[in-house]
Formats: sequence, structure tokens, C-alpha cells
Amino acid sequence: MFKARMKFAKEGRAKYISHLDLMHTMQRAMARCQMPLWFTEGFNQHAYVSVALPLSTGYSGEWELLDFNLLSENVPENAVEALNSVFPAGLRAIEIYALSDGGMALRDIAWSKYRVTWSFPEGVPAHFVSDAERLFARKEIEMLKRSKRGEKLVNMREYMNGLTLTADDTHVYAEVVTAAGNNNLSPEYLTRALAQYLPEYTIAGAAYHRLCVYNGQMKPFR
Repeated sequence: MFKARMKFAKEGRAKYISHLDLMHTMQRAMARCQMPLWFTEGFNQHAYVSVALPLSTGYSGEWELLDFNLLSENVPENAVEALNSVFPAGLRAIEIYALSDGGMALRDIAWSKYRVTWSFPEGVPAHFVSDAERLFARKEIEMLKRSKRGEKLVNMREYMNGLTLTADDTHVYAEVVTAAGNNNLSPEYLTRALAQYLPEYTIAGAAYHRLCVYNGQMKPFR
């Protein structure tokens, strides 16, 4: 048995697959392409599969990470192609490798990069981008941050590491790096900050897509 990791994308309709259903989908796909998964022993045998930083339902991403155990001594040849041939639409394996081959420890995950898309069907308001840039350039943006322990007032700028804004006729795109792991900041807080500090603008819709995951030294996580 050895540990392996898969980098995959979750896009399109697949972004609506819940975390639990994603785990079931991964196991079924691996069984269909005869991936030699390792199963626990005992009465209730199950395969060990674990996603790092599971996406919220409705989010998409292209730097998703699944850890699993294999019975073989190496990753089967053409494993990526075999999985992609049985995956449902929207799931796509990008890379599979042994963790002994330079894989990082999950505890080292520190940052995630997202693309946030805000929709304005009737056109982006004239001053929205400049006003949003000024807001997110502040040294302090106080927000109520929710966690399992309750709510607390935080400066969300302390959980951000760079942001750029671009726009077309009906959309504004923010690329932002936010804290992950124990000090996670959901990119939804950007949308909440706009609603709180710039209530004169009405955003018709918001979409969230994870572009990359980093360690504490801003090295892409693998």
C-alpha cells in the first residue's frame, strides 16, 4: 500500500455535487476503471479517500486535491486518462502522483486563490470598480466572521494577500488570495463586504472558482 494524490478540476454542473456525493463519485469512478484502491479491513470495509479543503457546494475549482491509498506499488499507467473516461461531466483528473514523490503535507496549506465573478445584467455601474478597489485597499475592513465557535469581528484584510479587479460590460472579476486552513476566509466575504460598505450597488449574482492553493511561502501546493 502507498499513498497517492490526485489534482483534479470540479467545474460546470459538477460544482453542485455535495462533498459527500463527491466522495462516492470518486470511489465509483475508481472502481469502474479498476484502480487498485486500498480498503480498510473489518466488517464495514471502505476505501480511504480524502479531499483537502473541500469546496462549498456551488463553487468550482481547478486545483482540487484528493488523497487515497493504493494496493499497487506505483500509480497505474494511464490512470488520469482512465479516470477521465468514466468521470461525470465537470470532473477532470489533471495529475496523479505518489506522495513520496514530493507531495506536501496538508497541514502546510495556508492560502487559496479564487476568481470571484459578480454579475450586472444591465451593465457594470460606472464607478463600481474604482469604489471596490478603494474599499479593498483599506487597511481595515471590519466584518463579522462566522466559524464553528460562533461569530467574531475581524479585519478581513488580515486574511487577504493581494487582489486585482477587471471588468467587461456585464461582469466584474476579482482575483484574490485568501487565508486557508485554520484561518480560512471564504471568498464570499468579499461579496458581503461590498453589500455592507457599498450598499448603493446591487450585485445580481456571484460565482466562486478556486484557481490555486499555496503553502505559507506562496508555493503552489501539490
